[in-house]
Amino acid sequence: MKSRAIIGITVGFFISLPWLAVMFAGQAVAGLPLVPFDFFELLTRSLPGGMVSIAIEWMIEIVSILGSGQTSTIGKTLQMAIAYLLTLIILSGFGGVYALTLGRLKTSWVMPGILAGLILTTLTAILANWGGWGSTGSLIGISWLLITSLAWGLGLAWGINRYLRVVSHQIDLSRQHALGELAIGSLVLTGLAFGLGRLFIAKPKLVEIASDLITPEPTIPRPTPPPTSAGFEPVPGTRPEITPIQDFYRVDINLLPPGDQEFIDNNDSLVQRLQQQGGETDLPAGTYKLVVDGLVREPLSLSLSDLKAFPMVDQYATLECISNPVGGDLIGTTLFQGVALKDVLEKAGLKENVVNIKFIGVDGYSESLPVQTALHPETLLCYAMGNKPLTKDHGAPLRLYTPNRFGIKNPKWIIKIEAIDSDYQGYWPKRGWSQSAFVQTTSVIDTLQEDEVNQVKIGGIAFAGARGIQSVELRVDDGSWQPTELDRPLSTFTWVLWRTFLDLTPGKHVITVRAIDGEGEAQTGKSTSSHPSGATGYHSKEITIQG
Repeated sequence: MKSRAIIGITVGFFISLPWLAVMFAGQAVAGLPLVPFDFFELLTRSLPGGMVSIAIEWMIEIVSILGSGQTSTIGKTLQMAIAYLLTLIILSGFGGVYALTLGRLKTSWVMPGILAGLILTTLTAILANWGGWGSTGSLIGISWLLITSLAWGLGLAWGINRYLRVVSHQIDLSRQHALGELAIGSLVLTGLAFGLGRLFIAKPKLVEIASDLITPEPTIPRPTPPPTSAGFEPVPGTRPEITPIQDFYRVDINLLPPGDQEFIDNNDSLVQRLQQQGGETDLPAGTYKLVVDGLVREPLSLSLSDLKAFPMVDQYATLECISNPVGGDLIGTTLFQGVALKDVLEKAGLKENVVNIKFIGVDGYSESLPVQTALHPETLLCYAMGNKPLTKDHGAPLRLYTPNRFGIKNPKWIIKIEAIDSDYQGYWPKRGWSQSAFVQTTSVIDTLQEDEVNQVKIGGIAFAGARGIQSVELRVDDGSWQPTELDRPLSTFTWVLWRTFLDLTPGKHVITVRAIDGEGEAQTGKSTSSHPSGATGYHSKEITIQG
């Protein structure tokens, strides 16, 4: 019995590898359902919040140890790899179960293989229905899953049957020869399917941008970055004052951003389904509608054009992920552009008993803000970043920006805003993260550079949300805190760049930085993890001065 299970697991592994690669290629080429990702997302949304939070911190720690590339990009890649690995393990295990059950039937391997394929079709269809069927719709999607699952089931049944015949010497092959044939065939098919998928992912797509997506000229003056003469030249190696959009971090609950699927015109039924299931769909600008209802006098259904008819507001601001470690890169500054949420809510007419404003994203993500914060003139419904339309990765067509709070309070892909008469805990607060999510004061050393006369040039950033930064100080080893030079921030909501020049004695030194916020409160030196309210502590770097 043990040997049969091992045979089933082995064959299941080699049959499932090309199946996963074909799933990947189908999604890349035609937007077909990618059930390993649906399974992973369903799992992470169903697990207890504490387990998910621990996993997030472990993942960020692993990424920081790897130290090559952006945390958010590597993190998503790691999650995708885990999704494929978990699916491979489960399918391999199913191979073992098949060998012990259906594989024992005294019949041709074809019918048990078809039965196994139908079982997989059922399971994958349930996942795809939860996940939104990709861009093809349910009919094509289920046909795709039926074909690929039947191929998997027949391949599994044939492989196990053949290998068991080798073991019982019913055919003239050695076990190693039979396993080698299976492995080579599996790897060849996997490589071909994976290569096809990579080709289509890498191939640039020419997209005709609808007029709805063109960002209009602002109706109020745009803030302008201060000229170099008004500040200073940052130390080389300091991160850019404005983060390029392609480098702006992306952290959300989806492996792939919602995209490439027909939007359901009946927005209310979509919202209902999402609240029940938390699946994904797309938000094409042409058919997009934002529902504003709840405790309002005039419920609204606004297209992107309707939203752009409001006065445009744009402001430079820094946004930070609550899971950003001290000194991490899950933080960025850009020009957020859109309409003041206050204007939309005033058009709808809030009733007197409103306590919270609740937001629902197309991916099932939900959050809330106190009504006073929602009515703050700098809380924006954004349809552009950096004077360009929002990308799919960053929440197109509509995302929220609210000052002074971590990214968990800034949902993306918004389809519904609801005025409610009670406090509401969103996706992450329900899992143990901070409900208020106010940013912590943080300061970072981006670069240490020694010149030929042992002078060290040091630069970095400091951020304290709407509180602003009053000063940034450095300490060498266990010495006293010394002031640094601050640049002028782009706005009251952005980080500030700082620099200093030190003459250090030969040897190893530890440089530590701290910030004083605009209210005069010093950054805490107490080191805490990001969960539940954002990481705290000083950021330090070592440098060795040659004698």
